[in-house]
Amino acid sequence: MKQGTRANFTGNALEQIIYSTLERKDYQFVDKKNFEATRYLEQPVFTIQYPIARSVYDTQLYCDFILYHPTKHPNCLIIESKWQQSTGSVDEKFPFLVLNIKKQYPDSTIVVLDGGGYKKGAEKWLRGQVDEKLIHIFNMMEFQKWSNGEEL
Repeated sequence: MKQGTRANFTGNALEQIIYSTLERKDYQFVDKKNFEATRYLEQPVFTIQYPIARSVYDTQLYCDFILYHPTKHPNCLIIESKWQQSTGSVDEKFPFLVLNIKKQYPDSTIVVLDGGGYKKGAEKWLRGQVDEKLIHIFNMMEFQKWSNGEEL
């Protein structure tokens, strides 16, 4: 398996965990073209690869997940999934991600980071960026524990 294919496969596995977690928490998947309309139904919904804003480079940004909950997340919550199993460039993309979250994203965001292939200094830096917009950085286990509570 080529390295890019392996990265997509393992990254997709982390996304599948998030997807399954949302379903377990009674969020209904909706097609992204219907996401805004289904918010009026006042039920928990989510979609994937949703166009949310223009980047700091003026290109279209798509988030991995966006979810709506009528009481917990009435303004939506964005979830970004970042997997890096072996050394590579994902940690070099963290500053771009953080800048877009803080300046361009319309809603509060969490990042689920796992795989262990990123530089430890990069993870520490990323965790240090948490504020009122970038509200959590989780590894997979931390995300699972958090999602077991009532915040999601």
